[in-house]
Amino acid sequence: MLNLRTSLARARGLGSARSGTVDFWRQRVTSLLGLPLTIAAVLIVLSSVGIDRDAALARLGHPAVATLLLLTILNFCIHMRIGMQVIIEDYVHKPTAKALLLMANTGFTFTMGIAGALALVKIATAS
Repeated sequence: MLNLRTSLARARGLGSARSGTVDFWRQRVTSLLGLPLTIAAVLIVLSSVGIDRDAALARLGHPAVATLLLLTILNFCIHMRIGMQVIIEDYVHKPTAKALLLMANTGFTFTMGIAGALALVKIATAS
């Protein structure tokens, strides 16, 4: 098969999106980080089943628990943004639609991350 890429492009390892494998590796790293974070979040939720509201608020208000849950929210927002970005770049071919969808994707994931973080802060600081 004829390779039309220049020697410089082959050396840099950049594809048509000009980002090389950076997004691929970021997606894998956030996925790997998500595994222990998900296990920890599930354990926190399962350990809170059956306790009263005040005890649950106290548990979620603990700095280590709140930090762990915040990291989980932010990690999966980043993971979601990268995954949707790759799908948009691969399957949307009109430049204007692609640009609008990429902006909407970033805006949506940013909004969800902030909303989740603020909700967690509100719960963690409830007395």
